[in-house]
Amino acid sequence: MRAIPSALSAPLASPATARGAKTRAALVKAARVLFEKNGYLDVNVGAIARHARVAHGTFYTYFNSKEEIFSEAVQALIADFQRIADDEPPASGEVSARIERSNRGYIKAYQANARMMAVLEQVATFNPRLAEVRREARRYWVDRGTAAIRRWQWRGLVDKRIDPMYAASALGSMIDKSAYIWIVLGEPYDLERGVEQLTLLYCNALGVPYHRDS
Repeated sequence: MRAIPSALSAPLASPATARGAKTRAALVKAARVLFEKNGYLDVNVGAIARHARVAHGTFYTYFNSKEEIFSEAVQALIADFQRIADDEPPASGEVSARIERSNRGYIKAYQANARMMAVLEQVATFNPRLAEVRREARRYWVDRGTAAIRRWQWRGLVDKRIDPMYAASALGSMIDKSAYIWIVLGEPYDLERGVEQLTLLYCNALGVPYHRDS
């Protein structure tokens, strides 16, 4: 997992002992549970410390602020997200099959992390520093899509007039926003039908044939 460059205050040093590492991990876990349950605004440092069963002052041994521990919880979210998304069975060599695999993995990962994703979307609308955390959380997928489109252009499969970064950003936003509307806002959808249609739209945008992987 690529760590998120801190848009917040300088992070404190990593714990020097196993006990310290365990306490820090407990704080991050407690923070994520509370953020998912109550949202960002209704969680405070005291509540995180209580849930982790440590003294209030202990929190500041490991983190400077609620923003900082939220950023750390997002890094854990990204790790979960990437692990689930990449756990899909290998696709065939067809471009459309690879796109479909990626889309299915992304939607499944969003389903598994929906509560934290909803909070992340919330804070990005009012906190500029945490908005940068949100952008970094998505940058992995944009970078991966950009690299794939460049490879397909090199193979002569995608129009070279298409800017790989802009295409990956726009098409990735289509997948991401669809996941948000379906899973967080609760618009009815069927996973396989949704993946099929997103993949068809993605392929049509790039001008590559769509063949479902059997």
